[in-house]
Amino acid sequence: MPPDADGCKDVFVSRLAGYSIVSCDQTDFDAHHFMARTDDEEAVVEGKIVENNYAQPEDATPNSPLKVERNYQNALEAGGWTILYKSEGDITAKQVKDGKERWVELNANYGNSYTITVAEKAGMQQSVVTADDMATALNRNGSISLHINFDPGKSSIRPDSLPIIDQIVATMKRNGSLNLSVEGYTDNIGTPQSNIALSLARAKSVVTAVTAAGVTSSRLTAVGHGQDNPVADNDTEDGRAQNRRVVLIKK
Repeated sequence: MPPDADGCKDVFVSRLAGYSIVSCDQTDFDAHHFMARTDDEEAVVEGKIVENNYAQPEDATPNSPLKVERNYQNALEAGGWTILYKSEGDITAKQVKDGKERWVELNANYGNSYTITVAEKAGMQQSVVTADDMATALNRNGSISLHINFDPGKSSIRPDSLPIIDQIVATMKRNGSLNLSVEGYTDNIGTPQSNIALSLARAKSVVTAVTAAGVTSSRLTAVGHGQDNPVADNDTEDGRAQNRRVVLIKK
């Protein structure tokens, strides 16, 4: 049996006997679109993503995609996973274990090779941006771009992004003449109209959180740009993650 590629290993689920990992891709924070229902509904999961590509040796008798699918279905169900989607060699399953939400996707279009993609849901840990950093950027550039985590498809600010809100509040309280336009952006998933509405709702959530901490509401305005003005390629998961952002603009 050929050895696994360097740095690659099984995650959450074991491989089918007779296969090696020929390549893998691992990211600490990214997003993956998992098929969630048979009517083509997708679930976008953000967090740590690992993709492993498995293959049989060239001289092995190839397995059918159905055999690979059934083996994984049985193993996942026995391990307490919930099957969310299954179709012709593809499976999506979800599990909550030790308080963490895990997702796994099987793509077995060819029985002699298949791909497993797994995600452990988590918000991106933004590098610390202090009030001084914000003030410096606003005075120098007139704007600063922030990655504020929201619930997928919603405008609710996740708890891990509240420290960023605290720094916005501190910036405005230390600079009493500072007025800001809070401008939201999305990736290109969804319609342009729905993305405009979502980005505006997210910008308004930031304004609401800042004013709730004692900043006068007249000093802040909310704008939604939707999927316009991307800063990265929307054809990649990493690019879409970069495009989901909130920009503070000094007025």
